[in-house]
Amino acid sequence: MAEVIRMPLLSDTMTEGKIITWNKKVGDKVKSDDVLADVETDKATMEVNGYVDGTLLYIGVPAGEAAKINQIIAIVGKEGEDYQALLEGDKDVAKTAPAKEIKETAAPAEAPKQTAVPAAPVVPAATAKVTLPAGAKEIRMPLLSDTMTEGKIVSWNKKVGDLVKSDDVLADVETDKATMEVVGYEEGTLLYIGVEAGDAAKINEIIAIVGKPGTDVSAYVAAEKSGSNATALDGGKLEEEAVTTKASEDQLPANNIQPSSSDQLPTTNDQISSTYKSIKASPLAKKLAADKGIDLSKVNGSGDNGRITKKDIDSYTPAAAPAKTAEAPVAKAAATAPAFTATGQEGYTDTPLTQMRKIIARRLGESKFSAP
Repeated sequence: MAEVIRMPLLSDTMTEGKIITWNKKVGDKVKSDDVLADVETDKATMEVNGYVDGTLLYIGVPAGEAAKINQIIAIVGKEGEDYQALLEGDKDVAKTAPAKEIKETAAPAEAPKQTAVPAAPVVPAATAKVTLPAGAKEIRMPLLSDTMTEGKIVSWNKKVGDLVKSDDVLADVETDKATMEVVGYEEGTLLYIGVEAGDAAKINEIIAIVGKPGTDVSAYVAAEKSGSNATALDGGKLEEEAVTTKASEDQLPANNIQPSSSDQLPTTNDQISSTYKSIKASPLAKKLAADKGIDLSKVNGSGDNGRITKKDIDSYTPAAAPAKTAEAPVAKAAATAPAFTATGQEGYTDTPLTQMRKIIARRLGESKFSAP
């Protein structure tokens, strides 16, 4: 008789497990001590054994996707054995409790049955999720530290259309602890970049797609952004959240039109991105360059692989720069003086917090309100 294999509880805090790789495919012979799959939990990547002898008949969760605790991930049995009854039985168990409640609370049981029948076709309609084209692989934001909730893309070392090897460093990511390199572990052509340099991505969010040259991934990307793929798995709950999110986003522009200081943000962000994009420099060198108004793109680094250090900033002497910098403050002072007297408002620059600053703020808040 066929046996189901469910997602085990591999840690006390685990709520779901991500299938990294399947070591067996449908039709392969399986022994009780064979490792069926590698599963990534909230703490580590661990092996999952089937503990059943037979043939792998069914894989319920493809590699790269996550499964809830106790969800069916595979079925092992005799070759050619029918396993559909096991899948249907698992679905019926999930629907049994709501069905009983309807029968007990409502005397005319026919009316609830009629309302439940139209609801059933909604789930199959949502399960028509868009999949990646053959040969394309998605690269998601990895968990680079135990306390990491999101990662900020400092710089991309590859651009769309570049060839990528499995050991190439795709991007430098700033976490709540340090700036680390992200390797794609896939070979092909970089087809899509989902998060621009300077922006942050949540854990497991798609940051890039690698595949064969010319592969069209626009449909998959659109489905991921709209949330239709997630809706297919969650039975339509995420679709309602997406609608409310879009409604709130539609209200944001009306509230953000008035502040005149917001017009200053793009210029400062553009300056930051143009200055630090694809430039190797130590954090101290970046800080000194920002304080002194030095353009890092004009500084020659003496460190490893041309990395700019503090010594390079201290020894840098810009040519013909003092005359321009002397004129600039005069022009700015003349322009800002009427603004203050006319409007009576002070301008400001809103600089996004680094991951480390966010963690420091969070810990300070915890020490204030949570500590005894």
